[in-house]
Amino acid sequence: MTNGDINLARDAIVATIKQALPELRDCQAHGGRFDLPELQRWSRRAPAVLVAAVQVPVVADNHTRQVQVRWVAYVVTRDTPQAARDVAALDYAEALLRCVKGNRWGLDNTQRPENLAAENLYSGQADRQGMALWAVSWQQGLALRATDLSSLADFRIYSATHQVGDGPATESYTDIPVG
Repeated sequence: MTNGDINLARDAIVATIKQALPELRDCQAHGGRFDLPELQRWSRRAPAVLVAAVQVPVVADNHTRQVQVRWVAYVVTRDTPQAARDVAALDYAEALLRCVKGNRWGLDNTQRPENLAAENLYSGQADRQGMALWAVSWQQGLALRATDLSSLADFRIYSATHQVGDGPATESYTDIPVG
């Protein structure tokens, strides 16, 4: 299966952030918003940046296949000898604002980012766990290219590795009947 344009853009964003902020312990694509237990899991890899496409409304006519992707780069930090978690999170959010502004990620089918913002996602629960969380968000126009549907793999088997708590990861498979 080939990667779609939104996945390719997300990969390019992650690669650019990794290069701009090499001191991050982790930077990768993420499925979207998350809850406190998942935040705790990611905090073990802090400082981390998780990039997600959280909304994709279609904004243009059928001829251009233009969408406006809403991206969020979540910043997860913990206290370190160098900086308190809230200071580190704010510094990373600021660095991300500079990185995102005007960036087209080396892609010819993206527009310049718009509506760039940073938001402190402080919560008492996260604070009690010793974590700070910020979200840097923006919208970015993306022209979708034509996809040959015959090149997509059949979705017949779902395969995933799941980890519950601190126990070992287990694999699961589900065969999906077709027709």
